[in-house]
Amino acid sequence: MTRNLDDLLTTLAQTPMESPAATFETGVWARVESLQGERTATRLRVGAVAMALVTGLTAGAFGAVAVPRPAGDMAIFSAHAGLSPLAQLETGR
Repeated sequence: MTRNLDDLLTTLAQTPMESPAATFETGVWARVESLQGERTATRLRVGAVAMALVTGLTAGAFGAVAVPRPAGDMAIFSAHAGLSPLAQLETGR
């Protein structure tokens, strides 16, 4: 089991080796592009949530104003109690 160092070095020299620096730059730029894509998607999601919140608050506010309020049980103590027919009967009008 003898090994010839010259044969091993010759075989190693003939094997094409890709330098790690060449693949490193490509990998870095691929990662930068993916992070930019994720950042853009996050901004779009935040914008969509903000628009939904504003739309919901606006619709809720206008809906609350537009709903008629039913007369309560204490309507006799309201500002319009003097206009009721019973109040006119009491005064003899």
